[in-house]
Amino acid sequence: MAGVSIWQGTVILMVASLLNRILSFGYRMLVVRYIGAEGMGLYEMVFPFYSLVLMVTTAGIPVALAKLTAERIALARWGQVRSVFRLSLIFLTLSGLLAALVLWRLAPYLTGRMFADTRVYQAFVVMILALPVVCICSAFRGYFQGWQLMRPVALAQVVEQVVRVSTGFFLGIYLLPYGVAMAAAGLAAGMVLGELAGLGISVVIFNMARPYYDIAADQTGSLKADILPLARLAIPVMLARMAGGIMLTIEALLIPRQLQAWGVTMREATTIYGQYAGIAFTLIYLPMVITVALAMTMVPAISEARAVGDCDLLNKRCRQSLKMTIYSSLPFAITFYLFAAPICGLIFATPEAGIPLKILAWGSIFIYLEQTTVGILNGLGSMSTILWTTVAGGIVDLLGIYYLTPVLGIAGAALGVNLGTAVTATLNLLALVRQTGFHPDFRTFVYWPAVAGAGMFLGASLLWRLLVATPEPWRLFQALAGSSLFYLLILLVAGEISPGHFYLFPWPGQRNDK
Repeated sequence: MAGVSIWQGTVILMVASLLNRILSFGYRMLVVRYIGAEGMGLYEMVFPFYSLVLMVTTAGIPVALAKLTAERIALARWGQVRSVFRLSLIFLTLSGLLAALVLWRLAPYLTGRMFADTRVYQAFVVMILALPVVCICSAFRGYFQGWQLMRPVALAQVVEQVVRVSTGFFLGIYLLPYGVAMAAAGLAAGMVLGELAGLGISVVIFNMARPYYDIAADQTGSLKADILPLARLAIPVMLARMAGGIMLTIEALLIPRQLQAWGVTMREATTIYGQYAGIAFTLIYLPMVITVALAMTMVPAISEARAVGDCDLLNKRCRQSLKMTIYSSLPFAITFYLFAAPICGLIFATPEAGIPLKILAWGSIFIYLEQTTVGILNGLGSMSTILWTTVAGGIVDLLGIYYLTPVLGIAGAALGVNLGTAVTATLNLLALVRQTGFHPDFRTFVYWPAVAGAGMFLGASLLWRLLVATPEPWRLFQALAGSSLFYLLILLVAGEISPGHFYLFPWPGQRNDK
């Protein structure tokens, strides 16, 4: 069961994630148009609570499983690979079933007390059915990730999304005559069917690869002996994600209040916050298609190198991932800074959202580095470090929002977020250096990105001025295309990237190791 290179694995997951986002965007447009914003609203009321429950139910097990699987494969401890997978599968199955049963019994109480609209009951009850399915599926995905098999993970994600979109839309339309609450339940049923399809694909692929699972069948492992290592890794992952979720919730409550202290009405504050969270951050999150995929790939890659004690391989993979993050995200940061208002105006017809987007662009590199460094630290087994750096960055984030928003408005909130992510990313990098001995070289990580970034900045600014008579959509496209090519040309001439980096599958004998 051969894995793929870091670059190939990242691109496979990135393509799957991009396709899923396109499908999700189209799905939302169709639902709002044919079922209505009210039906979508009922569904969206339930989904955040469902996500929080899922976060607690999976308890960080998939990440821990991926790390331990990669580590034990590298050491040829096949019996322990099987035992940790079985333990994870048993735990996730039981936790998913238990959570579903508890929520099923509490559904009338929760939907009557927690939600502003009691019509969410039908969608809530249907969505509960997905919990055990998602938990079981996450065990298979963590196992595949540990083997550095990203194609099964990507295929399951795409199949899940296709089934979810098609069946959810069909059931929503079919049930709409019975009321908008039933239509929302139809959307939730589509999600359940999508998760079932993803699980089915994962089980089929697992059975096809069964001979690899049965390698050295005479070796045995102990489920009891795996409980402590799994818990030691999984619990900090769960706590870090919960801390991040709590910080985001506080942020969502705090920003509108501080905007009112800045001098706007509640309605105006809600509108400005919608531009900030719904538009500016939607654009800032676009490059995370790359960094999230890279973070997933790094967990088993770093675990493998650490397990065999290969410091050179470990440092090389740290270098690859950080370099890929900086070089791929820098053009987005420059684009969002230079063309914040035109982009928001063209895509969302809301150029005012360019104000927070322009500020967020300053610190976006830290947002993307935070994702990648979390993947590396997870691979190193430093889950507790991630928890404390997340909390530290979150505190700075909230303090920045609290003190800067009443003075600078939404720009102050964006600046507070930048400060928080900069603290988290910097602390993660310092922890990485301390634990691995990796030291980023100046030319690769500072000099050439600065030169190429300056070239793109000047090129985009010049083209934007020269093309003043061109219609704005084409003007923006040509300015970005021309400056991006110039950015790539500088890095190619400098030898920091090569044509091989643009191939998903390299030619025989060709390696993308630089």
